[in-house]
Amino acid sequence: MHEPWKTLSSRRLLDTPYLRVRSERVEVPGGPIVEDYYIIENFGWAGVVPVTEDGRFLLNRQYKHGIGQVVLEFPAGGIDPDEFENPLMTAHRELMEETGYSVAVAEDMEFLAHMYANPTGARTRVWWYLARNIQQTGVPKPDPLEVIENLLVTPAELLELIHRGEFLVQGQIAAAYMALERLGYLKPGE
Repeated sequence: MHEPWKTLSSRRLLDTPYLRVRSERVEVPGGPIVEDYYIIENFGWAGVVPVTEDGRFLLNRQYKHGIGQVVLEFPAGGIDPDEFENPLMTAHRELMEETGYSVAVAEDMEFLAHMYANPTGARTRVWWYLARNIQQTGVPKPDPLEVIENLLVTPAELLELIHRGEFLVQGQIAAAYMALERLGYLKPGE
């Protein structure tokens, strides 16, 4: 019923340490031959839904050049080659780099979800973590291309931002709802 496509040929168009792009000539079962089917490959990324001891969510406000807009989102970033086997390392690093916050004990950073960003044209895996009881323990050290403003919001304010379309990155929204459910603010089936 759902047969995989047959790859007839493949050529690498871009090959860098962080991003690869290839073009495949593929045969769709019972369908056409596609001459140029593009696939993006990377190490993926990890994101953190950080929550303070008093239940507020820590968000980033920053410009994203891909869409040319400022967005609200949780701390997240690309997995470095040396972190490929352990995306949790990326989650801890990104939380500290982008916010200056960390968890006091390792158990306060828990796995939330594994997702795919765009399975149609990319091999980008995403790991989400829930960081409870975060505390400011350092100074943010964002990437030179990042200008980040941090803000704290209540669960109700986070939901309002989502519903007003101000918190609008799809994987981030999924992580927000999963975290709200895990924290008891939303009940399954309601």
